[in-house]
Amino acid sequence: MNSPFKRCWKILCWLPLAALAFGSVVRAETAAAAAPVEYTAEQKALLQALSAELTRFDTMLAKDDDAAHAATVKAVLDGFKQRRDAMNKITFDQGRYDELRFDINVEYQRLAMWLVPPGTPAPGAKR
Repeated sequence: MNSPFKRCWKILCWLPLAALAFGSVVRAETAAAAAPVEYTAEQKALLQALSAELTRFDTMLAKDDDAAHAATVKAVLDGFKQRRDAMNKITFDQGRYDELRFDINVEYQRLAMWLVPPGTPAPGAKR
């Protein structure tokens, strides 16, 4: 007699084994991720340039006197720093690096445009 209860029981018996197998895979991936990452000289130079760009961005952000705008841009900058830190923990990925550099450049240009005083006089101002 092959009742649904017996089939469920057979599946439930295999469940602990599946959990153990999954746990060993996760531990192996964690051990591989914990190994130190080796970069080439070119990759090290690119990562140093990335950190320099983030420092430059942070320096320009300090000039922003609008607290609400500065807080918004600071959150974006912190996201960039998290992406950089995540990239330092894995093997170098040129695609991720290029995406991050592009995003940093775009936001840096937006901040620079925000900080430039308007080119037109205020309404009602004498020339």
